[in-house]
Amino acid sequence: MPGLLITAWMARSVREVPPGVDRAPARGRAAAVPAGASTPLREVWAHRNIVLCTLAACCYLTWFVVIITFTPVYLKDEKGFSSGTMSAVMTCFGVAWVLWGFLTPAISDRVGRRTTMIAFTSVAVLCPLAVVYVDDPVLLGGLIVLTYTGLGCFTLIMATIPAETVPRGALATALGLVMGVGELTGGVIAPLAAGWASDTWGLETSMYISAGGAVAVVLLAFGLRETAPRVLRRRAERTGAPTPTKAGATP
Repeated sequence: MPGLLITAWMARSVREVPPGVDRAPARGRAAAVPAGASTPLREVWAHRNIVLCTLAACCYLTWFVVIITFTPVYLKDEKGFSSGTMSAVMTCFGVAWVLWGFLTPAISDRVGRRTTMIAFTSVAVLCPLAVVYVDDPVLLGGLIVLTYTGLGCFTLIMATIPAETVPRGALATALGLVMGVGELTGGVIAPLAAGWASDTWGLETSMYISAGGAVAVVLLAFGLRETAPRVLRRRAERTGAPTPTKAGATP
């Protein structure tokens, strides 16, 4: 129902307005959008940041989907938590999601996308490990709030960095590529693999798979080209070079 309501609202309210056109079309009438030249997928894929973000999306969704799927079962079956205690611990994931969901992108505006990805994902590696090795529910809940930092990085790898990398005409293709491949791999294949591994070697295996996904993202993040406008502007001021108008637009 929420999805249907949002769809109805978008159909009624959102208007396609091309660049340079008056953004106040006649009431109730959508502005016409001239057809533009599409960007071939191979050109989008030629950008290093897009390749890295696509791979990182696969790994980060593995981290996210696996930990959020298997933690309730792990806490009850392996640690013996009651349903109430397990629910309280799981609530900490939601608290962390709200907290880091806006703090992480805000910090990246100031220190850079690449640095933020490396630092916050390194912390995120510890979250599934805390689920395995910390037995006290209060301490575990606190550690989850502090280490479940990866959700803020989702915005960076799935939207911000791709949008700052490709030309405007290729934006939808780039975002669709990163999100689509990431969801298919990390959201569908990874949970199936983690479930099979857990049945074979124990439930803690799923937590190690989740941590491994975050480790892979850290390694991939080292290859990213910086795209944060504020950081690029500071670099240009220090070196005297002109400020790039589109960070990373060159493959």
